[in-house]
Amino acid sequence: MNITPNISKKNIFKVMNFDHLMQIYENNYYLFRELISYLRQESKIGTFVVDNHMIHYELITSSKYTDIFRLYHKYRRPELSSTNYSIKPHLIFTLYKDAKLLEVKSLSQSKYFDSKIDSKLKINLDVYYWLKGILVKNHKYQ
Repeated sequence: MNITPNISKKNIFKVMNFDHLMQIYENNYYLFRELISYLRQESKIGTFVVDNHMIHYELITSSKYTDIFRLYHKYRRPELSSTNYSIKPHLIFTLYKDAKLLEVKSLSQSKYFDSKIDSKLKINLDVYYWLKGILVKNHKYQ
């Protein structure tokens, strides 16, 4: 399903509205549920492999209706070293189980309750393309 209108990237956020944002949240929810099905549901921390990159799932809090977590890459160092390192993005994922939505916020949006729809659209649309790219390429998960 293509959720972006056929317009230039420069003007994309001017024509998108709250309905589009909710549709992105819903699509992100289903993409993420498909992706996370490879991890144990009761686990607070989990790692799976995508093209030799480990994606790390870190649960912050969980309730009956909501999960709040981080999702980030753990990269392998060059062949000379056996240790891994990670770059934690400043993204907070909120999974609304009852509404079947996945909202992504930057740390600053969470901290200052930023409500600009353009910034929400940009971050959530980027996550949509990232999740879709992972699943479409038929990567192996472990």
